Amino acid sequence: MKGVVIKSTGSWYNVLADDGTMVDCRIKGLFRIKGIKTTNPIAVGDRVAFDIEAEGKGVIHTIDDRKNYIIRKSINLSSNRISSLLTLIKHY
Repeated sequence: MKGVVIKSTGSWYNVLADDGTMVDCRIKGLFRIKGIKTTNPIAVGDRVAFDIEAEGKGVIHTIDDRKNYIIRKSINLSSNRISSLLTLIKHY
């Protein structure tokens, strides 16, 4: 089955399947072996493929490539700018 990750909580993900059902899923350990080193390789909004287990829970086995993403700047850059500004103020 395929769907979109709606919510991420710890190691569990709520996935809205293409048929409209909501499935609680976890990820397969295979992602760690394949070289994905981030602690949480799945983000809300990611399209995933998953299989349903006997208990009705899902196991995510494929993450589709993202079509967009947000890059956050390091907060250390802001600290450097503030300290530079304070240095300028001290000189005047």
